[in-house]
Amino acid sequence: MNLIEEIKKYFVYLNELGFYSFPATEKFKKFLQNNIHLSENTLEKIKNAIANCEKCPLHRTRKQPIWGEGNQESKLMLISDYPNKDEDFYGKPFVGSIEEILKKMLLSIKLKREDFFITHAVKCKTPGGRPPELEEILACKTYLLKQIKFLKPKLILAFGFTPPKIFFEHNPTFSSIRGQPIKIKDFIILFTYHPNYMLKNPAVKRLVWEDLQKFRKLYEQIFKNS
Repeated sequence: MNLIEEIKKYFVYLNELGFYSFPATEKFKKFLQNNIHLSENTLEKIKNAIANCEKCPLHRTRKQPIWGEGNQESKLMLISDYPNKDEDFYGKPFVGSIEEILKKMLLSIKLKREDFFITHAVKCKTPGGRPPELEEILACKTYLLKQIKFLKPKLILAFGFTPPKIFFEHNPTFSSIRGQPIKIKDFIILFTYHPNYMLKNPAVKRLVWEDLQKFRKLYEQIFKNS
């Protein structure tokens, strides 16, 4: 029996049951640090699970699910709605014309995409670009929450109408939460309109601008002593 591998399996099993901390002596902690990289293994496990996911019908029409891209050491996360056809083709978020728009939006608050880990609420593109259905959102919910758990962001910027459906069971109206910094566990999340929605509805540009300025203030408050 490989003792190290068996201990790894046991800790992963406990973790999936919801046990996130374990009492241990200093010697045992040192042993774990030297031999078991649980978080890394679990992140890789989530990535592999997304790559092979068949929980909902979207797996039949996607080219590939989008795990995400960016700085895994960053404490900033950006969550978008769901992949479009370009993202599905290239296998990463915010490609094509939307990439330049995102760049300008982030530059307006003195940030860049490399400062974030970027992912989607729903990992696969939808037929015809329609909004994802509840079944599809729920199928991806666990993946997103696990990404957040192991990446441990302090501040999240969320684009679009899909991300709130991950975090709120009572389905609040978008207008009631947009632009409002909301504390959830160990992070703060701010919801705003997706850049694509903004392009189709120019009237919300001012609102998005205001939300981005709020995000910048939150960023300065959270990271000023970092």
